[in-house]
Amino acid sequence: MRAAAALVAVALAGCGGASTGPSAPPGSPAQRATPAPPSDADRLRTLLRERAAALEAGDAHAYGATATGPQRARDRTAARHASRLRLAEVDLEADDIAVEGRRATLRVDAPYRIRGVRGEFGGSRRVVAVRSNGRWRVRDVRGARGLAPWEVDAFAEHRTEHFVVLAPPSVPVAELLPALEAGYARMGELLSRRVLRHRYLVVVAGDAVQAQALTTQIRGVETLAAIADATVREEGSARRVTAVGSLRLLVVWPRFSALDAEGRLRVVTHELTHAALAGSTSGRTPGWLTEGVALYVSGDRRALLAPADLGALSRPGAITRLSGEAQAGAYAASSAAAFAIADRFGRRRLLALYDAFNDEQLAGEPGPRLANRALRRELGISLRELEAIAD
Repeated sequence: MRAAAALVAVALAGCGGASTGPSAPPGSPAQRATPAPPSDADRLRTLLRERAAALEAGDAHAYGATATGPQRARDRTAARHASRLRLAEVDLEADDIAVEGRRATLRVDAPYRIRGVRGEFGGSRRVVAVRSNGRWRVRDVRGARGLAPWEVDAFAEHRTEHFVVLAPPSVPVAELLPALEAGYARMGELLSRRVLRHRYLVVVAGDAVQAQALTTQIRGVETLAAIADATVREEGSARRVTAVGSLRLLVVWPRFSALDAEGRLRVVTHELTHAALAGSTSGRTPGWLTEGVALYVSGDRRALLAPADLGALSRPGAITRLSGEAQAGAYAASSAAAFAIADRFGRRRLLALYDAFNDEQLAGEPGPRLANRALRRELGISLRELEAIAD
């Protein structure tokens, strides 16, 4: 490659022999290039950088100055709320810009970090900007879901050894913190320390409206007490998770506060187990195993409502698509299966089965056939045999 590059250099040097006139002297007007003015897209990206810096600094005046109309007041309020939190690496990235005259629409990704917590959070929004007197300003930020906490309420930040909790003023956080730490301790007893992060982010929704505003694709979140919310990247035929992006626990306070102390501990431990295992949960892991392990770790042994049909629950997400009695029966079957494995083979073998779906040597698409192969390889039993011992 170096020889080829040298030949090209020589050939290019030889092309100069055809010149018929003198070259312009250095520094002459002919050699001074006039820089092109920034495009509208460049100016809009600069506007987003200014907004991100002002938001991270909690500067309500500077943040509001990047907007116009009613959006300015909304932005000032949001920046004041943001100043209560220890934000870091706030960014606003436009990956789709459409300019029509004095109006522009942008799709903006808005990642941010919370100091002391691993991972990146945020979502995407549609932004409308207008140009006046040569300057672009934001006129509207569209979308009622997937909002950042500071866009929803004046969330306050509370820190414990293993959690950063963001909660609105109406929530008595002192009632939540002990359950979180107790749930973390229970996970530490039953899960390998290597899967536990030192600290997790918990966002508390004060009511159903806030719960919906803080999420995007989670259906029926307002009916839940808590849920682990994560984004992951999967690769390979085993659909193994190679990166966990945002990872947080969302608590819906009205539902959570209605539980007794043991119920709160059980819910927290269940969802924290999902969070702790997010990096180990293959895109092929059966729904009954994903939920079963969380039920096992949280000590939630449930009685079967009907004979277990694990084959129907062997696709990822199979249980989340159910509701009512069907979902309750699916959770009971998952609990019975996980406890049956732990009782007969031990906790470590249960977790080894969980990890088996990350192995590309275990070939197959998600479903009952793959679950059957994994059970035979790890435990020496079939799916049908597991159903029998779970009853």
